[in-house]
Formats: sequence, C-alpha cells, structure tokens
Amino acid sequence: MESVSFDTLTFDHPAACRPATLSASLHLPDRPGGPSACMVILTSSAGVQRHREHYYADLLNQAGVAALIVDSFTGRGVRRTVADQTLVSAAQMEGDAFAALALLRHDPRIDPARIGIMGVSKGGVATLNAAIAVRQRWRNGFPHLFDLHVAICPGATAQHRDATTHGRPMFLMLAARDDYTPAELAIEYANRMRTAGNERIKVKVYGAAHHGWESIGPVFDIKDAENWSCCRNFIEDDGRHFVPSLGLTLSEPEFQAWARLHCVTRGARAGGGTVALKQRASADFIDFLRAHDFVG
Repeated sequence: MESVSFDTLTFDHPAACRPATLSASLHLPDRPGGPSACMVILTSSAGVQRHREHYYADLLNQAGVAALIVDSFTGRGVRRTVADQTLVSAAQMEGDAFAALALLRHDPRIDPARIGIMGVSKGGVATLNAAIAVRQRWRNGFPHLFDLHVAICPGATAQHRDATTHGRPMFLMLAARDDYTPAELAIEYANRMRTAGNERIKVKVYGAAHHGWESIGPVFDIKDAENWSCCRNFIEDDGRHFVPSLGLTLSEPEFQAWARLHCVTRGARAGGGTVALKQRASADFIDFLRAHDFVG
C-alpha cells in the first residue's frame, strides 16, 4: 500500500468548497501486468473502516484492480459525520473524487480509460452525483468522467429533477431492510435515470440485508445517526431544492434549516451481515466489473 496526498480541486457550482489537503491510500495488485483498472473508493459517514473500505480495496486487488481510498474527513479535521452530515457534505466528497480522478489519470500504473468510482451510503450519494450530467456543467469545464459507478446503499431522498447521466455503467447494490437509506428510493432514482436515457444501470436488492451489511454480526442501533430518509426533495438545475411536501423551492441553507425542523430524525439500524451475504455481494460486484472489462 502506498499513501499519497493531493489538493482537492474547487469547482464553480452551488456546493463549491474550499481546497483542502487530503490523504488517500493507493492499493495496487501484486502482479498488475501493465496499467491497472482502478476504483476510487469514497467512505460512508463513519469514515475509513477496515471492514468496509479496506475490505473492498483488498477484494479489488485480488481481482487485479487497483483501489484508491479517499479520506475526505481527516484533512478537514473531522472524524465522522454520522451525527451531523454538514461537517463534510457529499458534494465535497464528490469534488475530492474528481481531484483523485485527475491524479490517477497521470499515474502510469493506472489505465486512464478504466477508472471507476464507488462508495457506501454517503459515499454512494457522491458516487451517484458524479454520474449526473448537470453536475458536470457545474464543474466548469473539468474534462474527465468516471468510466463506471458502483453505489452501495446510497441515499436517494435528494434526486436531481433532470436525472440524465453520462450513460456510463452503474450498479446499485441495495438492502431491503435499510431504514437509513431506503432501497425503494434508490430503485426509483435508477428508473428515472433509465427513463432519461441510461440503459446500462443494474440494480440488485439483497432481501435479508440491512444498511452496512459489511459489518458481520447482529444488527445494531446507530442512536445518534442523523436520518434524512423522510426528507424527500428534487435538486433543480440551479442547485436549489424543490420540496414536494411544501410545494416550494428552497436554497441550500433554507432547505437544511427546514429539514432539521420538519423531517430529519435520529437513529438507524445497521450491520446484521453474514459471511455468506458478504461473499455473495462481493461476487456480484466483481462480476459487474468483469462485465465491463475492469477485471480479467
């Protein structure tokens, strides 16, 4: 494993953020046999975890794929965002991912035509956002896109009104018993993306799974979790939020304030994973990469 540091890019869009120096760990397969495909891994709101982000990096390396785990939190002085999702936003994580993409495209060990993005939960939100066409316009001419997207239990209460993507392959891996980032919302979003023109979207729902199935053992309560699952809204092309229950369009600060008063709750369940479930989901993930020439 090799550690790298880079400055994040800043983009001219409504969620633009200040530059920050972040750390990321680049995991390379033992015998790549030439430039490797690579997956940029974004974290959940719990931050970089051995059983999750490092697990996926190891899994990718075993399949001959490189992995770059991006830590969006530590460089900003944050340990986790579970109790306050504003400490680091999904938009900031998305910007970090594109900074990582620019970095990787100049690394001779990485195939610049096979760089994907993946993430669990909050990282999954950023992964979906990275696929949305209007957000590329917000990036003010940034020339590169990810070649493939894998979102695991992504939050989808906020969906772009224009769900047009860049048409790159996408895989949404969802948990039927998820009360944190409900599967039905992500299924709806995937269908809207298909209707908008992307036919290369795969969705799989794991019927016995809870949020964070990478944690082997009993289901546990995250009592301080800021839960946005009831805060349905549509993101307009100017970055504002249309709230169906209000019939109004709010700016980002207005929406954050309204949501905390009216729809954000506390608590969620996670874990409950089994070895068999984790192995099955892992095999599905690698099969998806293989189907799109990232493996083999």
